[in-house]
Amino acid sequence: MPEKHDLSIVIPTYKEEKRIERCINESLFFFRNNPRISNFEIIFVSDDAGDQTIEMIKKHLPGNPELKLLVNPERLQKGFSVRRGVLEAKYDPIMFYDVDLSTPLYETNKFLDEIDKYDMLIASRGLGESKVEKQWHKAFFSKGFSIWKRLLLGTNVNDTQCGFKMFNSKCKELFKLQTIKTSTFDLEILYIARKKGFTVKELPVTWIDSDASNFTTFGNIRQCFFDTLKILSASRKGKYG
Repeated sequence: MPEKHDLSIVIPTYKEEKRIERCINESLFFFRNNPRISNFEIIFVSDDAGDQTIEMIKKHLPGNPELKLLVNPERLQKGFSVRRGVLEAKYDPIMFYDVDLSTPLYETNKFLDEIDKYDMLIASRGLGESKVEKQWHKAFFSKGFSIWKRLLLGTNVNDTQCGFKMFNSKCKELFKLQTIKTSTFDLEILYIARKKGFTVKELPVTWIDSDASNFTTFGNIRQCFFDTLKILSASRKGKYG
């Protein structure tokens, strides 16, 4: 029989009132009925956007002790939210995924098969075995960003930005050193992990692009390239030890 795990799940949210119900319902159903899971918690970390996202999560808290909600008082962005959730997680391993469920939850079991062998597992849309449906402009951006980060940071990971990852609790050390608050935080975490000798493995997944994504092409391109320079600068200043 495969080993059973306790699991903490971190889900960052911002302006997600159109997708949050599906995420909550599918997540609770999947993990409650997964024979690979002993105990679990789902930690929503939400920036207050002034919409109904937080109230919709609160509506589900009574009667669902596995759900937790952490509210940021202002727009602190995805990287900050994931960091906060990971540092407050009580189980080992810890995973995070995006609220849009672009990577199906059944991929979790593939990660549970490997997590005892590595410090960190990351879903990679860049592997040949992955099944990916992505809008052309995002694919073009991903290719350009991959070249950029390899040139500046020497990153040998095919896909640093896919919103589906799993860590052991040792990786909390990496998040304590994190400085990037934006959606480029993944790249920083992986960069620090390589510097400190953490073991990382990419796994192929199914990934279906979400039309309702908060991703704004040109804004994200500019931010990602800027954040890469910030990571390089922080490393040169010794901020990662």
